[in-house]
Amino acid sequence: MLLSELFIPEQVNNKILLCVLESIKYGGIDVLINNLFAPVHEDLHLSNTDNETSSIMLDSLRYRILRDVMGGYSIKTSITRYYKGLVMADSLLKSETSTFIIENCKHYIDRISKKLAEKLPPPNTKGETYSLRQCYYKLLQNCIKTDSVSGWLLYASYYYVTRQYDATLKLTDYILSKWSPDMILIGSEHNTNEGSYRHNVHSTMTLNENMTLFTKDDIQFVPNSSLIPEELQLEVKDHIIQIQPVFMAHCLRLLCYHHLGDIPNRRHALRDLYLTVNVGPFTSEGSLSSSLTIFGVCYEISEYKDKAYQCYIKSLQYIKCKCSTAEIRKSKLFDI
Repeated sequence: MLLSELFIPEQVNNKILLCVLESIKYGGIDVLINNLFAPVHEDLHLSNTDNETSSIMLDSLRYRILRDVMGGYSIKTSITRYYKGLVMADSLLKSETSTFIIENCKHYIDRISKKLAEKLPPPNTKGETYSLRQCYYKLLQNCIKTDSVSGWLLYASYYYVTRQYDATLKLTDYILSKWSPDMILIGSEHNTNEGSYRHNVHSTMTLNENMTLFTKDDIQFVPNSSLIPEELQLEVKDHIIQIQPVFMAHCLRLLCYHHLGDIPNRRHALRDLYLTVNVGPFTSEGSLSSSLTIFGVCYEISEYKDKAYQCYIKSLQYIKCKCSTAEIRKSKLFDI
């Protein structure tokens, strides 16, 4: 949309918009933000309180729009376009002086790194080169900065795909210790945890520090992701899949114990999955539907076909956003 289209004749808001544009023109984004969230100086206590409130308001705005930043990337986006996005963001970082823009560019790079890591050749490919491992390492190091848990889960999936099961278990332990229901959910318009967030953060912390400590996000696997466990590749054959982080952590643990032949701990992980599905919280019906399908896969692996069938049936009940593979898995469940 052109800026001229924002002006509506005989509207008083036009003067406000002109002031905003003038502040950007002559002072940049930082001056605009300072004007929008200016502290009150009459009382020191009020000044500090208002400053913290303004900082939290700004963070909340950022978290609501962060998912929209990636909205221009569809499931068919090529790896070349992702790299172009990285180059553009990196170029802006080198030329920009605004703290606000710099922090958001860094986060943009971190989020693109998630998508890129899943577009690389599978890490367990025969003849895997040192350069491929280094590329994974660099991208995954960026991924862990997007929020407190989802990037680490992608890292754990990398270890699982490369058959490093003990390392996967250690990392999922770490992820579960970091996750808290009180964290701010990225992209949500209705966060109920702002009181807890306000208690933990302060205005001197950077955006990236706040995000890695006090925010959470579902883990998303892109179509044909190179980092999703082999047992779940059907789920990303043609679709993005979104999974609640605690559920995914317990899923990885169950798969690891299965490969290690540790039946008691596999059973314990299955119980943890059951509790997570029934307690949640899930960010959307789509996330719950996908998780129910994956829960069915875990039941199949554990040789509980009847319970797997029930999971697939429940997943299919979410008509508007049902997991597309639940029907396929249900139909194949009792094939001999």
